[in-house]
Amino acid sequence: MAAEDFKSLLQVSPALTNELLSEALTEWFKEPVTFTHWEYVGDTGKGDSYLSEVIRIKIYGDANGSSKHVQVVLKNIPKNVCRRLTYRSDEFFKNEINFYLKVVPKLLEFQATKNVADPFKGFTKLFLAYSDGLNDVVCLEDANIEGFGTHKLRQEGIDYEHCKVTMKSLAQFHALSFALRDQNPELLNRISDALFETYYDPRLWDWYERFWKRVCGIAIDAVEKEFPNSVYLEKVKEFSVPERYEDMIRAVRDKTNAVISHGDSWTNNFLFKYEGDTPVGAKIIDFQLSRCASPVLDIVFFIYACTDQVLREKYYDELLKYYHEVLSTQIGGLGSDPLKVYPWETFMAEVKKYSYFGLAFSFESTPFIILAPEDAVSMDMEGDKKKNIEDFWQIPPIRTKEGRLREANNIVHCVDRGYI
Repeated sequence: MAAEDFKSLLQVSPALTNELLSEALTEWFKEPVTFTHWEYVGDTGKGDSYLSEVIRIKIYGDANGSSKHVQVVLKNIPKNVCRRLTYRSDEFFKNEINFYLKVVPKLLEFQATKNVADPFKGFTKLFLAYSDGLNDVVCLEDANIEGFGTHKLRQEGIDYEHCKVTMKSLAQFHALSFALRDQNPELLNRISDALFETYYDPRLWDWYERFWKRVCGIAIDAVEKEFPNSVYLEKVKEFSVPERYEDMIRAVRDKTNAVISHGDSWTNNFLFKYEGDTPVGAKIIDFQLSRCASPVLDIVFFIYACTDQVLREKYYDELLKYYHEVLSTQIGGLGSDPLKVYPWETFMAEVKKYSYFGLAFSFESTPFIILAPEDAVSMDMEGDKKKNIEDFWQIPPIRTKEGRLREANNIVHCVDRGYI
């Protein structure tokens, strides 16, 4: 690209006018800043984003003769019309933008009124957002500059230390909603109304039905090959029915112990900071599936999407206890009584009730997680008509024994625990 091309971001998105960028820079630096140019830093890996086009850039501005810049991750709604319509990208962008503009500020304002020893910081800050259904953009501060990065070996599952820092971030995030509901339920209800269900809803069954049948077939195939003629095969066949989608709808609509949840807590959506090789912190990214629902939905999906059977056999109960301990400590620090708000017994009852949700969602995520980057589903689509997602997400049965066991052992765990 010529130098002149970097003086405007309109070729990236028509929404990114120089005026909008100047306003965002001014708000970010808390002084008048005029956008001058931008610089390309890099993109994300293949298979890291199916709903967005994502690049990493620096945005520069002039503040009365002084140069200022911010490095951001720019998520752009797909330009390809077929891809945008097929994946319903406008809904996912709108929901995430609502999360950043209408939900996060209120949660953080509430937290700021409390003297919390270890406040929730496990998210990336919003630089700019725009939504009109055609040119949607989300710009977030690039956590790489703070030393956060993606987990490099998502295909292998994450280890105990990664699990702990992830559980801590989720617990601190969930605690904000529990305490807010206890102290100001009207406010929590109001900000919850800004979010809408983007995945499990009766209106979306036609969109999801064929793909659900495909991923169920993959799960059955994995169990059939690795645990033939077993109770696990019998159970996965009973589980893999269209009616399961109705159970998923009921789960996301249960407001009994609802919090603002992430909704898509798999490996790709966490960034980790390290000291040496040891993870010491995690940030949560990508809130496109954010909803108001039981916190357990985030936890059980994380467990079945991100861990393997070896880790679960050793640490499953300990990780659940750790999550609840951090959650309880954080709720207490926010001024509410954790024994009243969400006691251990209630938490474990919901784990038993809703672990099927994590299993069903993992039917979709596991085949994608274990794909090598070079085998990731292509996002190249032709035409301007909406198609069925199954036309593009044509993932085959899992080829490797290791991959099949990653899938099948999720079923084994749920059956052995009496969850399905």
